[in-house]
Amino acid sequence: MAENFAILSRRWPELARHIEKAADNLPPFTLVEKTDRTLFIDGIHLASAYNRQAEAQLQASMVPDGSPCAHVYGMAIGDLPRILLKRDSIRELTVVVMNCAVAALSLYFFDHRDWLDDPRLTLVAAAPTDRIKEPFAVAPGPLQLACDQASRLRDLVCLELATPFIRKRHRPDNPHLQKRLTENSEFVANDPSFTELTASSRYRTVVVAAAGPTLSDHYAWMKDHKPGPIIAVDAALKPLLQAGIVPEVVVTIDGHADVYDLFFADVDLALLRESALVYFPVVQNQTLQHWPGRRYAAWSKAPIFADLTKRYPRSALFSSGSVIHPAVDLATRLTGENIILAGADFGYPNGQSHVAGCAQAQPVQGSHWVLNSHGERISSIPNLRAYLRDLEGFIAGKNELKFFNASPEGAAILHTELLTELP
Repeated sequence: MAENFAILSRRWPELARHIEKAADNLPPFTLVEKTDRTLFIDGIHLASAYNRQAEAQLQASMVPDGSPCAHVYGMAIGDLPRILLKRDSIRELTVVVMNCAVAALSLYFFDHRDWLDDPRLTLVAAAPTDRIKEPFAVAPGPLQLACDQASRLRDLVCLELATPFIRKRHRPDNPHLQKRLTENSEFVANDPSFTELTASSRYRTVVVAAAGPTLSDHYAWMKDHKPGPIIAVDAALKPLLQAGIVPEVVVTIDGHADVYDLFFADVDLALLRESALVYFPVVQNQTLQHWPGRRYAAWSKAPIFADLTKRYPRSALFSSGSVIHPAVDLATRLTGENIILAGADFGYPNGQSHVAGCAQAQPVQGSHWVLNSHGERISSIPNLRAYLRDLEGFIAGKNELKFFNASPEGAAILHTELLTELP
């Protein structure tokens, strides 16, 4: 509708130009006429075809009654901002466009004049460095159809939505995790804290070896021109040893998987007599029993470790679901200068899940995507995207350090530089 674009051009002329330009390269779409009218774009319904109002009311309930301001991620067909603007309490509503081409289709087929002309409204396009603003509501269709520049914000929104469900999995009364804590209590009582490891050494550069497919691209310099100690995540241990690389530190944290069976049982542990193991006390007990070198206990601020923190007051390592998080935090405590991330792919370059030689390695095609450092989409899955965004948030708070991403084919990592030469 020309009237929609007229309002857009009058109120937000730069955004209007972006949307009009995006209209030259539209995704595949179909206009759907069922109980309700909607658009089917690139395999995703932009809004419900059966009860758009009920869907929008449900999403609007995320914004508490009485809130004077709110953000909406995705304009869809306009039902969600329209419902929120009916609230007398709303003084400012910001609607974030997640894909200008999708917005162009919606503006062409549907009447948005009433809410677009509301003086309380601000309409903006998502930017790569945007952070979530609360309170917020989400239009699910546009979130799934997010463009490249909105992909990071999309991931942050998805992570925020998933957080309550993630916390349930790690509740302190989880019987499986409590059993692991009991089995490992003697080790925790006798093993020193990881802080003893970090207090005794300081390096110019530390390498963190993750288990992404591109890790093998770096074996040559890791073996022959190693710039500093290597901290390996558990899944990367076997591939590294097969390449003749013995890491100085191995980090293992997973309380839900049998990490010993997966990553340690079939390696020559004698090679690791001089290596340190940093572990969370929910890991499989055999991992601690069979480790031949020094062990250091660690934990995060997760509620499952609250009692341990009271008994053994110690610093915690950052952890938000992935072993790479405490591995990187550990690295920050061992250097005041440079950290190199190798194999931190957070996706499936060349259709592989892990580096060759890892027990979990297999061909895979993720149903989602992230951008690599070439600006190309690589397949991924939601949990990997969440781990990436949490790592970026952690790195953002470490301005005194330089972080290098050694793997341009893996996910682009905000606040890192591409590694072009060893520091």
